Amino acid sequence: MTSTGQLDYKPAELVHPGETLAEWLDHHDMTQAQFARRTSLTPKHINQVLKGAVGISPEVALAFERVTSIPARYWSQLEANYQTAKQQVLEERTLKEQVHLVDKFPIKTLERLGHVALKKSKVEQLKELLKFFAVADAHALDEVWLKPALYRRSQAFQADEAALAAWLRLAELHAAQIPTKPFDIGRCRSVIPEMRSLSRMRGVDWIRPLQDVCASAGVALVILKELPKCRVNGATRWLSPDKAIIALSLRHRRNDIFWFTLFHEMCHILRHSKKETFVDTKGSGIDNELEKEADIFASRILIPPHAANELHQLTTARHVEKFAEKIGVAPGIVVGRMQHDGIIPHSQWTNLIDRYRFADE
Repeated sequence: MTSTGQLDYKPAELVHPGETLAEWLDHHDMTQAQFARRTSLTPKHINQVLKGAVGISPEVALAFERVTSIPARYWSQLEANYQTAKQQVLEERTLKEQVHLVDKFPIKTLERLGHVALKKSKVEQLKELLKFFAVADAHALDEVWLKPALYRRSQAFQADEAALAAWLRLAELHAAQIPTKPFDIGRCRSVIPEMRSLSRMRGVDWIRPLQDVCASAGVALVILKELPKCRVNGATRWLSPDKAIIALSLRHRRNDIFWFTLFHEMCHILRHSKKETFVDTKGSGIDNELEKEADIFASRILIPPHAANELHQLTTARHVEKFAEKIGVAPGIVVGRMQHDGIIPHSQWTNLIDRYRFADE
């Protein structure tokens, strides 16, 4: 009770507005019929409000304010709180039926990486998962992230769908933090020689300059360790019409595969649809024309066709190093190409191939 004799309507727990109205009627010794006449509403409508069968519209809230002196915004807030609470109860029931989804995803890895909070119940874990993927419910999770048709890739691709979705989402989150210029296809083409030349840098000193060059053309380059069962080398997608993402995993740790994958993805950026996500893996077979085109593009960027004719003439490791220096790429790229083409066995000159590893490996 307030000092003016009015009830202070701040219930401790969420209830439907009809219960608050019932308290007010009882306190003021007023019947439903009398209240209905004062609000110009029907007795049936008031009875339904009291039972929680109908909600309180803005018009009804204003009518209640004039009769009760309780602000319309309070009645409207009561209604909003009640409807939210009711929806939460329904959602809990639905989520309990969908908790099996949690077991599909690398939830422990995502927890360890700090992207989802550690929760004891499966329902709470599912809520965290939906928040991580920025979707409202399990249906949206399936539609936006899990359907195989969402990604253009080899039909022989054996990655776990949920692990791939989680990796792509992580790449998206990382890319969102990388400032880029608006995408410029001309600039993107013009920086390829500069990108290519960075392959000659030792270790991983090329990472920052490579990311900066890509960002100058509107491409966010993300280098992200693959998740368990992900089996992905790289992927291309668009965060917006003005910002592309290239995500690379270092899956095979070899510099020849890394740089080949980078330019494979660049082909998708330059030549293919902004509406599709391209996922790349090697060793699964290439069975569509766009992937073949991207492979040819990468091969020709790294070792131009006129220079490729000399590969059969390289008979010593020193010849390889000189040839690589002449065309401006890392020796490992040349060795990888020769191994791939069957010019040399896969065991030969592997010491010329740099191995890239993440700091925690």
